[in-house]
Amino acid sequence: MHMPSKKSVLFIHPPVSKPCEPPAGIARLSWALKSTGIDCRIYDANLEGLLHLLGHPAKAADTWTRRAVAGISGNLIALRSGSLYQNKEKYKRAVNDINRVIHKTGLAAGVHITLSNYTSPGLLPVRSSDLLRSAETFSENPFFSAFSQGISNRINQQNPDIIGLSVNFMSQALSAFAIAGYIREEFPKLRIVMGGGLISSWKKIPGFDNPFAGLVDDLVAGPGEQAMLVMCGC
Repeated sequence: MHMPSKKSVLFIHPPVSKPCEPPAGIARLSWALKSTGIDCRIYDANLEGLLHLLGHPAKAADTWTRRAVAGISGNLIALRSGSLYQNKEKYKRAVNDINRVIHKTGLAAGVHITLSNYTSPGLLPVRSSDLLRSAETFSENPFFSAFSQGISNRINQQNPDIIGLSVNFMSQALSAFAIAGYIREEFPKLRIVMGGGLISSWKKIPGFDNPFAGLVDDLVAGPGEQAMLVMCGC
């Protein structure tokens, strides 16, 4: 009996969520798939997107922002070392300065961004029509330059069959759909799957099915190991 070959998966952690809290769900899913021999890789679009904004800060118009921009490199080095965490005040200043640059850069792009949140004045993540609008206008997302290059490079290297977007927080929804819109246009044959805490909560709404059909192929609620293993032919 001929057994179908196993599928390959690329999981994406979209912006924005706290970069100091790695996505445990994706790590667990990755382990479950890899343990059966499936080619499974992870792309942290959240961290890469935030670093991209820090690498292209908006022009500083006030003393605090100018100081924060000048200190980006030093603050990132400090946040990646252990010694900073022994001094609470220095740690708070480093985080606040990094957050200041991200916030001001977001405002210049017409959105509100912090190290833990993302909102757009014209799009609400609680409206399916706005989420689909975010997908249609993916190039307007402030993280587009980062995630388009990052995703394209990884897809060309790995040639995955399935893209899994882990959406745990409302702050990730608009960017997750922008990413889905980009993938659907540039790589239309790929299967797009969304899961995570936010998707699980949506699936509990009575009558909720998949209002994103045509963009998102599957919405997975709860632990996704079994569903992903089946999709991968395992």
